Amino acid sequence: MRRVVLVVIALLLGCQQPPRAPQPARPDVDLVVLLVIDQLPVWAFDRDRPLYRGGLARLLREGAYAVAELPHANTFTAPGHATIGTGAPPSIHGVIGNQWYRRDELRALPAEHDPEAAMFSVIAPEMLAEVASAKALRVDGLADVLREATHGRARSVAIALKARAATMVAGRRPDLAVWFDADAGGMTTSRGYADAPPSWLLELARARPAARFVGQTWAPLDRELLARATQIDDDGPGEATVHGLGIGFPHVIAELGAIVRTPFGDDVVLDAALAAIDALELGDDDVPDLLAVSFNAHDYAGHTWGPDSWESLDLTLRLDDALGRLFEALDREVGASRWAVVLTSDHGATPLVERGGVADARRIPTMEVAAAIDDALAARLGPGPWVQAVLSNQVYLAPRWHQVDATLRDAALEEAADAIARLRGIAGVYRADRTTGACEARDGLERAVCYALADEASGDLYLVPARGSLITDYPNGTHHDAPNDDNRKVPILVRAPGLAPHVTQGSLLQVAPTVSALLGVPPPPAATAPPLFGLAPVPAR
Repeated sequence: MRRVVLVVIALLLGCQQPPRAPQPARPDVDLVVLLVIDQLPVWAFDRDRPLYRGGLARLLREGAYAVAELPHANTFTAPGHATIGTGAPPSIHGVIGNQWYRRDELRALPAEHDPEAAMFSVIAPEMLAEVASAKALRVDGLADVLREATHGRARSVAIALKARAATMVAGRRPDLAVWFDADAGGMTTSRGYADAPPSWLLELARARPAARFVGQTWAPLDRELLARATQIDDDGPGEATVHGLGIGFPHVIAELGAIVRTPFGDDVVLDAALAAIDALELGDDDVPDLLAVSFNAHDYAGHTWGPDSWESLDLTLRLDDALGRLFEALDREVGASRWAVVLTSDHGATPLVERGGVADARRIPTMEVAAAIDDALAARLGPGPWVQAVLSNQVYLAPRWHQVDATLRDAALEEAADAIARLRGIAGVYRADRTTGACEARDGLERAVCYALADEASGDLYLVPARGSLITDYPNGTHHDAPNDDNRKVPILVRAPGLAPHVTQGSLLQVAPTVSALLGVPPPPAATAPPLFGLAPVPAR
């Protein structure tokens, strides 16, 4: 019988803490599945908890739950997944945003950018211009320590809707990373992981093509339930339209790229995960394997319609059902006592400005930030532009800034920071030259900002929006860039044989050590936090 450990990082529970029972040193499992639900804050998870009937409900019954805090201020997908997979903050693993400005190339590039890792098409024998791998990661992660500890016998696979999630969540070198790309025709990979698309991935594209969802309609499961649970209208102010998807139900899928914002995006990810388990025989022997799966449609929907919207809740309830079916499949093929799961999220979410209930909350355009800096520096240094980019909450000043005399530059940078701090909706501005290094010795938000900065990759200034406000050039929708509890508090749920349910506090830094303990291997080398729920760490050799 197939044996599996399913590590699911979940958002969980808000109930009275049951008594803690003695915990096993390590459950005897052969497959660990790490699950990430993109953009799932504790506040939304707890709000919707009574509605769960499927996999999330099972984890609440059978799993141990921690309300966890992200250690870093840059609450974005790529940094969150990299922290999950390595057990280290961005200051160590180097992934500081979904994209950041590369000074050596004078342009902004995605976190997963790797010019030597071209993507494959799964519907035609060709390569694509898009590129993706974990090249930006500076430290090893879960897949890397698993390979070393098992001398290459274990298998590791990462699957996600987003390339930046699949490439970061398992470490530098999983055996395979798979993600969705509309131009590729479905779930694909790159030369960073394979010389050609695996045959099972091509068969998946043939047998269950992602294009089957084009022309389909996403209608709500239960309009009355959604109205009652959210207490808002379906098509409220501030919601966005994209890919032909309107602000209210129903949503007709007019093009393949639209599926990422719908439950159909989760469907293609789940199809790939089930196909990988079967084709790669994950959990089929006594050497534990790792399967990391990230469901990112939840994030796309939250950005578009809001994390408190009908769409976000309907998608969550459908994902709850899908996870239930996944767990039942594991029970059948592996055995209920032979798999473990850890479920979590990479970050939370800020409610729509229009219905977040925060006075003076607003969307702050990046051009307004740049204009404030240029105005502040003009008198001292001459006319601008002095700003090269405002990206991932960071301000990168133009190359000529670094030609200014150091003494003059110090006073001018202080003036620029003060000018941004006076903008409505900005809660704080941090100078990178004064906020990097010795992060553990810092307190509160300053420590979180320190963990968000990675030496030369970072900008000159780090901006913190006030609660409820966003730094964005989009006129609608929402984001998750403010390092407050809305965005930094996420759940972690662990279900493993012999692990008694209980509730505690934790950190996202504990996910990788917890997964490692379940796998029976040492934690990634940059991870310093202990595993959750009394699981015993394996010493490094």
